[in-house]
Amino acid sequence: MIANYHDTIAGIATAPGEAGVSIIRLSGESALEVAEKLFRSKKGTSVAELKNRLLTYGWVVKEEKTIDEALLCVMRGPHSFTAEDVVEIHCHGGSFLTRSILELALAHGARLATPGEFTQRAFLNGRIDLTQAEATNDLIQAKSTLGLEMVVNQLKGKLYQKIMDFKEQISWVLALVNAGIDFPEEDVVFSHLEEIKSKLSHVAVELKQLIHSADTGIMVREGYKVVLVGEPNVGKSSIMNALLGEARAIVTKIPGTTRDTIEESCIIEGIPISLTDTAGIRETDDFVEKEGINRSFSAMTKADLILWVIDMESPTFTMALPEEVTERKVPVLLVTNKSDLVEAVELTLPTAIQNYPKIAISAKKEQEIDRLKQKIFQFISGKVGALAEDTMLTNLRQKQASEAALLALQEATQALEDGMGEEFLTVDLTQTLHALGDIVGETTPDDMLNRIFSQFCIGK
Repeated sequence: MIANYHDTIAGIATAPGEAGVSIIRLSGESALEVAEKLFRSKKGTSVAELKNRLLTYGWVVKEEKTIDEALLCVMRGPHSFTAEDVVEIHCHGGSFLTRSILELALAHGARLATPGEFTQRAFLNGRIDLTQAEATNDLIQAKSTLGLEMVVNQLKGKLYQKIMDFKEQISWVLALVNAGIDFPEEDVVFSHLEEIKSKLSHVAVELKQLIHSADTGIMVREGYKVVLVGEPNVGKSSIMNALLGEARAIVTKIPGTTRDTIEESCIIEGIPISLTDTAGIRETDDFVEKEGINRSFSAMTKADLILWVIDMESPTFTMALPEEVTERKVPVLLVTNKSDLVEAVELTLPTAIQNYPKIAISAKKEQEIDRLKQKIFQFISGKVGALAEDTMLTNLRQKQASEAALLALQEATQALEDGMGEEFLTVDLTQTLHALGDIVGETTPDDMLNRIFSQFCIGK
């Protein structure tokens, strides 16, 4: 997984660009030795003699020439993030200066860390489990308060503890089954049959609830995808700008102004929303406009909610939703726009779309955009529970591993009901434990681990 797991790595832990402070992080067996070669404390104390987790003032030097004043912190393993010796150098935040200090650390024997390697070492050293490692990255990328609450729960190890509880109960059953194989005359499984059924049933119910939480967890982490569609010049871009509170999309009276999808994010009632404005859908011979329309259809297939915008002033209904959208039963909200230009009359809709919920607004009126936001929130509010208390799955990897565990558990339960031999039950229960181990990283293949940590920034 890592070419030389025992070497010392270095990376910039702060965001790129100019800032008041930058942090260069070192981790590994030689972290203190590397720091000794480039840092001089004001009191002349060597890095090896510095106390744990205290900032020490001094200078960064190159060939005994000062290049910056800095603070240095030593965190000796195993009581550090990586469970190895860690050193952080807090220097001034110039881009060139930060890179220069990093290059100095590399010249003194450190290796440039790969993306996520600090967190990967924390995982490999048993400091955190895989769900906590993923939460570390999600915390950095959180888009909302609800997202932070969910990730913090995972960072605290709540999901890990739940999975460990599942494993403990399954392991208890597996131990009984193995005892039944070793001592068939004792009839161990039969004598504990009700207790075994109770434990398997309890874990199955809890796993189902956990799997059900995944779509919400992914939505809160990645954002609820709302796509604005409709024919040209119905006001899609105006609505998007109003929802964002800024002029992000170009608005003109010329049909076909939007030729490509435009994606932006906003927060509605604490939920991150990914808004996509699309090209107006109509028959056209223009090659560029055709490509934009194709992208509009593609965006619809990925939506969690479609806002179908209709011009109340001159309504037409030639647009049709792609078959994939109707098959997936993507929710659709009809947004009749430009209500400020017409009298309040009931719009006659084609039979095919009469049952869709609808709302009449003017994109120019703030209070009506607020009503639209509330309507959007109604579509998603039922999916969002008390995230501060609940344990949730937050990505597709965790969901797939949980589904594999549930399937193996259901097969074990069926084998028990059918009175099949203990050997069959052992196979199913072992597969259940293996899948549960995948969730927390106990049995996750190396290539999967590499893909997970490659999504991190280098200094994390």
